[in-house]
Amino acid sequence: MKITNEFKTGIIGIAAIITGIIFYVKTTDFAAKPYKLKTYFNYAEGIKADSIVKLAGIDVGRVEKIEFKYVPETKIELILAIDRKARVHEDSIAFISTSGMIGDAYIGMTPGSADKPFVKDDATLMSEDPVEMRKLMKKADAISETLEKTLSEVKSLVTDNKTKVDNIASNLESTAVNFKEFSEDIKQHPWKLLMKGK
Repeated sequence: MKITNEFKTGIIGIAAIITGIIFYVKTTDFAAKPYKLKTYFNYAEGIKADSIVKLAGIDVGRVEKIEFKYVPETKIELILAIDRKARVHEDSIAFISTSGMIGDAYIGMTPGSADKPFVKDDATLMSEDPVEMRKLMKKADAISETLEKTLSEVKSLVTDNKTKVDNIASNLESTAVNFKEFSEDIKQHPWKLLMKGK
């Protein structure tokens, strides 16, 4: 039976596929399937499915799912898929941050305390809401208004009491001059202190 070139090529192809499958099975850790954690936020701007999750600044997972929960109050539930090599302590806190000034938003997790046990699959992490930009702007406006009002009052006070302020400044200046003259006189004639003491 004559073996054709096509048959040889087919055998080589099948052998290559089988070799690849064996290599994949041997090198893949099927037990390393990511474990899931939950966390809840009142405000989660910029976070979307597949956003990066970081533990102590290092990428360890992704946001797998985002859902709204309405009981007892409206919350945003995030399901995080975490690499099993990344261990998270029970008192770890989830927070929202961004890479750089205008980078993508991501979920960060603090390492937690060494004396606390590690969380298990499907555990819920405590969270810390980010500061909303609108609240920052509102607070900045309030500070600006207060400062403007204070400056206006100071300006009015100075204007209304300009004469008094000028007199106080003049008296202080005269006192300073007299004190300087007195000091110079004492330096040149220290015996005057003894005379005054008598």
